[in-house]
Amino acid sequence: MTEFFSKALTFLMKGGVLMIFIFICSLVAIALFVERIIALHKAAKQTESLSKPLTDALNEGQYERALTLCDSHPGALAELAKCAISHKKLARESLQEAVNDEGKRQFSALNRFIPAIGTIAGIAPMLGLLGTVTGMIQVFSNLADEYAAGVHANPGMLAGGIWEALLTTAAGLCVAIPAFLMHRYLESKLDRLWLALEHHATAIVDILAPPPARSETLTPHVSAENPTPRAAQNDDRHDPKSDRDPADRKKDRKADRKKDCNRADDESDQEADRS
Repeated sequence: MTEFFSKALTFLMKGGVLMIFIFICSLVAIALFVERIIALHKAAKQTESLSKPLTDALNEGQYERALTLCDSHPGALAELAKCAISHKKLARESLQEAVNDEGKRQFSALNRFIPAIGTIAGIAPMLGLLGTVTGMIQVFSNLADEYAAGVHANPGMLAGGIWEALLTTAAGLCVAIPAFLMHRYLESKLDRLWLALEHHATAIVDILAPPPARSETLTPHVSAENPTPRAAQNDDRHDPKSDRDPADRKKDRKADRKKDCNRADDESDQEADRS
């Protein structure tokens, strides 16, 4: 086993000094991932075990018992519940604002170290690429010096220098890919936990400050038997002639036109007599 690690270390050191930083990044990513997995699993378990007895105690108005439960189950939900209980005399909007502020603090605590793993996933391949570039610069620099000294280039030496330079790129990718997967997994686990916390926090707020009852706006029913004042006014303006037979209405219109014509003739005759 010792010989294996010795060979592996020698192999990695061929990649240059930057291999040390890439190796450190891998150790840090693994350590942070394990720490966050344990923390998130513990927080989810505490939330599940506290939610039901806490809501039962709040529904019964036993606030001291609820605070005791929070002290015995420390975690994000316990802190949200204690914040809500301490502000239970406030209006619903103020209570929600206080719980939201506490929620931001708890989310920051749960999200701790997760962005660092994402940073490692982004920086590891760049370290690898930097190591490759510097390695290639060193290889071609040595090649130029040998050519200036009149020594013919050895293809084997050139190939050996190139593959040693490419080791850092491979190592950077080997660290970045698992770190990226670890980062995405922790983010999804945190999202599921936070959705559960938001659900329980909303339930606590609803218990301490119930939402106002919904009131339906009743629209007065307008019927033909009970018309509105405007409708009644329109009924008062109803023309009785509209109820007559269509034939009679036609005769009335003809008579009205005939009267208008006769009136116009009389006016023209009167004007002629005056002249």
